[in-house]
Amino acid sequence: MPSVDTASAILSSLDALGVTHVLYCPGSRSAPFAYALEAGSFGGDARAVLDERGAGFAAVGLARTGALPAIVVTSGTAVAELAPAVLEASHARLPLLLLTADRPGELRGVGASQTTDQAGFFGTHVRASIDLEPQEASPSLVGHLARAVAAASGAPSGTPGPVQINVAFRDPLTPVRPAGDSGDEAGASFVPRPTRVLRASATPERWEDVVGPAAAGLIVAGEGASPRAHEWSRAAGFPLLSEPASGAWKGAGVTPFEQSLVASSLGREVDAVVVTGRPTLSRPIQALLARPDVRIVVVDPHSPWVDISGNASVVVSDLEPAREPIRAAQAEWASRVRDAARDAGERIDSLLASGSGRTMLDLARAVVASTSGPLVLGASNPVRAFDLTVPTLEGRVVHSNRGQAGIDGTIATAVGIALGSGCAGEASAPTGERVTAVMGDLTACHDASSLALAASAGAHLDIVVADDQGGGIFATLEHGRAASPEAYDRWFGLAQSVNYEALAAAYGVAFARAETPAQLAQLLVTGGAGPRLVHAPVERAAHLYTAVRDVLS
Repeated sequence: MPSVDTASAILSSLDALGVTHVLYCPGSRSAPFAYALEAGSFGGDARAVLDERGAGFAAVGLARTGALPAIVVTSGTAVAELAPAVLEASHARLPLLLLTADRPGELRGVGASQTTDQAGFFGTHVRASIDLEPQEASPSLVGHLARAVAAASGAPSGTPGPVQINVAFRDPLTPVRPAGDSGDEAGASFVPRPTRVLRASATPERWEDVVGPAAAGLIVAGEGASPRAHEWSRAAGFPLLSEPASGAWKGAGVTPFEQSLVASSLGREVDAVVVTGRPTLSRPIQALLARPDVRIVVVDPHSPWVDISGNASVVVSDLEPAREPIRAAQAEWASRVRDAARDAGERIDSLLASGSGRTMLDLARAVVASTSGPLVLGASNPVRAFDLTVPTLEGRVVHSNRGQAGIDGTIATAVGIALGSGCAGEASAPTGERVTAVMGDLTACHDASSLALAASAGAHLDIVVADDQGGGIFATLEHGRAASPEAYDRWFGLAQSVNYEALAAAYGVAFARAETPAQLAQLLVTGGAGPRLVHAPVERAAHLYTAVRDVLS
């Protein structure tokens, strides 16, 4: 059953069971609820709220007036943001329904993006917790919801309080899958094969024993990648594809524009992939790791290891570089990859040069060209913009909260990085040592109060707000095609009317405005002490993201 139909059945049932208000927080996994709300599946008051913590306490306020509210949030840290309101409602004996969207069972515990153990997350602080796997509307589903509402209301006997309804959704998350969209989950072509897990040892496994021969091998490095990734690449002749926050740029030799490469005809030749870290940014990479014809070697010293598609041939805790000479076929293929990357770079340069010069993609290049200190990238569109268009991050320290890929706490994280890096205090930061944090406008609004922390810490920090008027990332996903402009703005965009100059002044933070990425580059080369908020309006340009990804197709 399509996920939107399940969401519609849930909302219409809750409506009939007496729920009065729905507060919807935007997200991709929770999007089926947005489409259901737009279609009129809920007859009460429904509205979108940016901040999950704020939505939680708004629901507390509603409950105090006698209402029965439900809060809808996406997976990951969005669920955790509800905890303060859940505690208040639990101790104050107020009814709340927490509709937490989740990945389906096959994507839990394997390292999938924005996925955690969230069923039963609130423990003893909720009156009941229900975990709903993807299912069709049925008396059983309605029965589960009736019990949830009864538990929240304290009926037939007991104490009112919060109740969690964890709802797993599979793709498609839209009413109709757009043509050519294969989704973000391992597909129907996947054929199960046994995964061999080697016991950890004091010495790394031999490359030849684990990886074996390959004619078109790659190394894919995600967040938390092994520092040896570049050694593997050099010794085996495997091109290294590295996400911005992987840390695998330190040894040079990274092949850029990986999304374009693996989505091209060249990418279809890949026969072996060594995976290190958590590669969660790119759907083309995820599709590659799900292919049954590719030998997947996961290098991960942790348990559970990262294997999103369940497709790994072998899992090892560590791997030594190859000892045997690079095979001629692999060397020839790697040379073709380098040529394709150079071609991709030229085409991306041309695409950006022919555009407005005012997009997040242009901003990413401007930031890299004008700064040299640590980078903190918002986990939504900014890190993807850097991944798509920045040819190298060699020598840069890059951070992004990709563990759960949430947008919450990004300013505070940047302050912590500034403090931990010695980029704080009364004296001006030496040239090139200021921390630069790039985030979207919703991410900045979500953590605006942390500007007080930045000011009190004296963090030498530039907070660049790439303002694309709301949730621009959704415009680059299937929701940008599936939702009408009005529905998009209502449930996904959520553009905020913020006077950023006044906001900065309220917290005693310096302010600047850059009308274009070129102006931003000029601003960032200036140093100084303390934090600065830089408002940088950018265009959404969802079509440009698609064009860059498809540049070699």
